[in-house]
Amino acid sequence: MRFLTLSIFVLFLQTAKSVVILDTLYINRGSVTVVDYTILTCVFNDSPVFYKQNKILELNSGDQLLLHVINTDVLEHTFTIDGLIETGNVIPGGGSDDFFVSPPADGAYRFYSDKPYGKLIGASSIIMVGYENHFRYYWNLFDQQDTLTDKIDAGTATTIPSDYTPDIFNINMKVGTELTTDTLSYIMQSIGDTIIVAIVNSGNMHHNLHWHGYHVTILNATENSQMIGWIKDSFPVVIGEVMLVMLVPDQDGMFMVHNHNMITVTTNGVYPGGMMQMMTIMP
Repeated sequence: MRFLTLSIFVLFLQTAKSVVILDTLYINRGSVTVVDYTILTCVFNDSPVFYKQNKILELNSGDQLLLHVINTDVLEHTFTIDGLIETGNVIPGGGSDDFFVSPPADGAYRFYSDKPYGKLIGASSIIMVGYENHFRYYWNLFDQQDTLTDKIDAGTATTIPSDYTPDIFNINMKVGTELTTDTLSYIMQSIGDTIIVAIVNSGNMHHNLHWHGYHVTILNATENSQMIGWIKDSFPVVIGEVMLVMLVPDQDGMFMVHNHNMITVTTNGVYPGGMMQMMTIMP
């Protein structure tokens, strides 16, 4: 009945010239190998086949979204967007539900499962709205302690402990050479291009990004709103923060962006690894 009601609503909106995008997400659980470590994760994919990288949803300015979410897990999850969808959003194990998302403004929005065995092990991603006339990139930051994921997955741990000591750090669930071929995060543009980067801290500790070669303008920050409008080459991205930054390169070359906390550019303390990504700017 809910899907029929939403379908009628969508038909009404499309008749009124509003564009409604239809899409499907699958909540999958599986394991990810990072160098010599295997961690258990939960992610949002575009098929029932587990893939370690969460799907990014893209909308043009003014678009709305009718999303069908299928939970392949045996445990219940939620589809949560802070401030937009926070109630009536539980999806039982093996079940599905439909959600209508009407973003109030252009920008980046985080969606996630608020269950500990979801959010704490990676079930968190980005809806990007607008800026379709610019170049859009996505950095989903995540950290984990390899000995903790089994406990979270099994339900014996439901919070991050005070002695949390993560040893795995990644962007879009990728590290090292994987990031050089990740078209979502590897910026490859030209001088003068307007580049929009949506950043979400899906991890369990604060992170601090440092840009070589350029300063970026902070367009939005959900947790540290005082930073909106700042032009910086370093800034914090706290737990759960969604940030949108704009880069207009003024010089060509290859430059790095990395977390300024040195342990986070390693994998279990071995450098290089973790949260490091390159940019290639052409003349």
